[in-house]
Amino acid sequence: MNKKRRCINRILALAFSSLLLLTACKKNVVVTGGFSEGEVFRINNLSCTRTEMNIYLTNMANSYEATFGSEIWNTTAGDTTIEEAFKDTVLAKITRIKVLNLMAKDEKVSLSSDEKKSLKKASKAYIKSLSKEEKSILNADEDTVYKMYSEYALAEKVYNSIVGEVELEISDDDARSITVEQIFIKTYHESSSGRLTDFSASAKAEAANRARDIREKAVSGTDFESLCATYNEDLESTHTYRRGEMPAEYDAVAFELEEGEISDVIYTADGYYILKCISAYERKSTAENREAIINEAKMKAFEEKYEAFLPNVIASLNEKEWNEITIIHDDRVKNNSFFTIYTDIMIDGK
Repeated sequence: MNKKRRCINRILALAFSSLLLLTACKKNVVVTGGFSEGEVFRINNLSCTRTEMNIYLTNMANSYEATFGSEIWNTTAGDTTIEEAFKDTVLAKITRIKVLNLMAKDEKVSLSSDEKKSLKKASKAYIKSLSKEEKSILNADEDTVYKMYSEYALAEKVYNSIVGEVELEISDDDARSITVEQIFIKTYHESSSGRLTDFSASAKAEAANRARDIREKAVSGTDFESLCATYNEDLESTHTYRRGEMPAEYDAVAFELEEGEISDVIYTADGYYILKCISAYERKSTAENREAIINEAKMKAFEEKYEAFLPNVIASLNEKEWNEITIIHDDRVKNNSFFTIYTDIMIDGK
């Protein structure tokens, strides 16, 4: 999969998975009525204007285009275009920012006077970075940018407050990664369309006997790498795993092996495995796993609190305004400094 295709898949995944409070909480959604001019959506007492949407959309789109080229927008996927999926991704991002701002009171989080001063500085810097044409086309002014930066900063602060409450001790063994060579003997058929069908009982028995024979060859001294090349029915033979990536019956055997040790045949729902342990402890991967496990726990805690707050939210979408918004494809509008200026001033203190 090439770099551009990975980017396209990421956009589609974001658009699908985040999409949106406005669809995830349908009983609290109103689609028409009572909007001010240029108002795209409203969440409780917070609204998003066309100017805000265009600044977010333009900066994010220009960043992607600078990396992957303008041809990315010509791609389609199923019944949607990358441009429509990208719009949904941006709408999802702004929606979450607004909801986090509503949560700030419950979380007892607010911006300090020093943070507000830095946000003023960032707003001035962003406006200064725009050309005269960009200011006009985006309808950008310092007050609007200050509002956007303030909401973005408060959303980050609420998120950090929630995940900061998570305390988790992860032992080396819980985070441990191992590297194995493995021979996989499958117990299913795969059709040309990708549909999987289990073997019959007799075919499974034959596969089990074959796996046992291969294991006997391995423990009798036949080179394991050669056995992999001859018998493995998976695409790769060498893998690094952390706990939980493979079935429980696999983990129960794999994580007890010593380096150089060959396992018994492991029976799983998809087939049979014979393993040779290459490394019982991958130091670098273990450190990465510990961080990943902690981050997953933090994200879970955040999502649970976020989802619990959604019943307090009423979201209204101005469909007419939303449908008229498009990515601005204009050579005069190439600025993508909104987030970098925020990071430079608010995070790096420049």
